Amino acid sequence: MRTPQDTATAAGLNRALLARQGLLDRHKGPGGAKHSGKPLVSAIEQICALQAQQWSSPPVGLWSRLADFVAADLWAVLDKGDVVTGILMRRTLHLVSAAEHPVWARIAAETGVGGWLLRGVETPERADDMLKDTIAYAQQTRTGDELTAFADQWVQEHPDALPAKAVTAQQEYKWRPFRAQPAFVKVPADDSWGAKTPAAYRAGPPTPRGLTSEKAWETAVTRHLGAFGPAGADDIAYWLGSPAGPVKAAIGRLDLDTLGEDAGGRRVLYDLPDAPRPADDTAAPPRFLPAFDNALLAFAANRRARILPDAYKERVYLKRNLRWLPTLLVDGLVAGVWSAETKRGVVTLTVTAFDKLTKVAAAEVEAEGEALARFIEPAAKDHVVRITAS
Repeated sequence: MRTPQDTATAAGLNRALLARQGLLDRHKGPGGAKHSGKPLVSAIEQICALQAQQWSSPPVGLWSRLADFVAADLWAVLDKGDVVTGILMRRTLHLVSAAEHPVWARIAAETGVGGWLLRGVETPERADDMLKDTIAYAQQTRTGDELTAFADQWVQEHPDALPAKAVTAQQEYKWRPFRAQPAFVKVPADDSWGAKTPAAYRAGPPTPRGLTSEKAWETAVTRHLGAFGPAGADDIAYWLGSPAGPVKAAIGRLDLDTLGEDAGGRRVLYDLPDAPRPADDTAAPPRFLPAFDNALLAFAANRRARILPDAYKERVYLKRNLRWLPTLLVDGLVAGVWSAETKRGVVTLTVTAFDKLTKVAAAEVEAEGEALARFIEPAAKDHVVRITAS
């Protein structure tokens, strides 16, 4: 590992994150719906496993990060299977490239995602046999009800394979915990990608030969740093839903730069040697981020100040229903929240700024907001941006 102990300032960490996420200058876009989609797939890999538990979020997140992006580009690569979506890190729905899905699925499986994680129920010894048979059954698209029926039939045909307590617990939830396996991906039941979260399942891409556990962890650490770094081992472990041990072991095998987090150097941060680290005073345009955005959630819960000021945490995260609201970035930091509503053919984007914006900032936010409103509803007869302060 490299040893130079440069100091990473708060502003420097912010600009590095923005640059890697395409939030300073938008990354190269897919070139329209007729393009092969490869730049879009590469961009999704670069920004790292896009969170998708709110299905309306990925198109907005990609629009804010990619030049010339339109929603049809995303539906096209999903339709081709170049991008897939499934329950991965932290038992959360993510968009990933099909090529890298086995990496994330391996990490998720090793951290205990999916299967039998019910209170008081241990993983049955023959759980792998059932999973193997279910994967074979799901080589073609299956609805949730079909997978539930298959699971019930399997336990009937193998009456002594699983403990009755485990079966009863799964049946109480119609086998939904079992269906949350990283080995499955979600697909639309009617083969039509659109605004609704995909409801059906299919077996995920097969694991390539040579993908060892060590290689998967190294790839995951490298991807995280390339998308969100510089970062600490605790940040990476949080993002992966992992204990610190496997992350630290992977870090030890990689050739990484190390930095002190501030002048006191109280925490060691790691980074890829060739990753961008723009100057602290690099201009950062306003950007709109969707609900549950990666840029806010890629760090340990007490390490998000590089983009989310501590004073605004409770205004962005609604603890009672576990929701992260869509946010506005001004000068690289969360400065408000937003929502969009369409009535009588008019899209209204309402921005609630946490502090009064300067005239220059307000004009920039309004211009970016109007562009977002046109992206959300391109056929609307009008697009309105309303900015309030609270």
